[in-house]
Amino acid sequence: MKKNLLSWASMLCICLASLGIWGFASPAKPEAITNGSNLVKAMHSRWHKKWYPNFAFEQRAIYYDGETISKEEVWQEVYSQPGNLGIRFNGFESGNGVIFRQDSVYTFQDNKLQGKTYQIHPLLLLCFDVYFLQPEVSVNKLQKIGFDLSKITEAKWQGRDAYVIGTADAKDNTTPQFWVDKERLYIVRVLTNPKGTPREVEINNYKKLEGKWVATEVIFKTDGKTTLREEYFNMRFPKATDTAWFDPAQFASVRW
Repeated sequence: MKKNLLSWASMLCICLASLGIWGFASPAKPEAITNGSNLVKAMHSRWHKKWYPNFAFEQRAIYYDGETISKEEVWQEVYSQPGNLGIRFNGFESGNGVIFRQDSVYTFQDNKLQGKTYQIHPLLLLCFDVYFLQPEVSVNKLQKIGFDLSKITEAKWQGRDAYVIGTADAKDNTTPQFWVDKERLYIVRVLTNPKGTPREVEINNYKKLEGKWVATEVIFKTDGKTTLREEYFNMRFPKATDTAWFDPAQFASVRW
């Protein structure tokens, strides 16, 4: 009897050792979030292959002059990962819009290219591309556009806990920084300071659409004053996109 028990114990040890070898051991704890690089890795790990690679929508663009609405337009937009965004101002027939493609922006008026500029778009990167690019690529881009990823603090944003990257003082409204929902790991606020002019973007009213988190309102502020509010509607997730949508040479002819 004793011999049989020892044999069974030996077999159990072998089985448990095999589980460890074949990857059935307890998963490693996620890396502690102590800086912006850790956070970018965590965002990528949480949502890679789960975030939506393609996104099309319309938006009401509401401009403000002080407290007064000065103009309203309807824009058409489409995103495809990574780094592609097409925008048409007030319909395709207007001939006006922009294409963001791989860190360059192309501007159009009356269907004619007005210019091309190198630009890493912080919202495009933090709202979408961060879930598709390798974390070290996103980190490099964020550093290039002025975010100090070594600085981190935490704060409340609209009643929810958030990580704050770029400053050690959450009351600092002038230093470039971005805020990420601590639980859900999506972007909620971005502050930049081009040429000494503080600009803020609030990414608000996240809702679940087809099981996916989508922000339905974005507010732009300059020196603390609202200049533009965007309200999203007709949102959908195309299974595929056409490269022609982001081709400057085909701007006048494509539709999505």
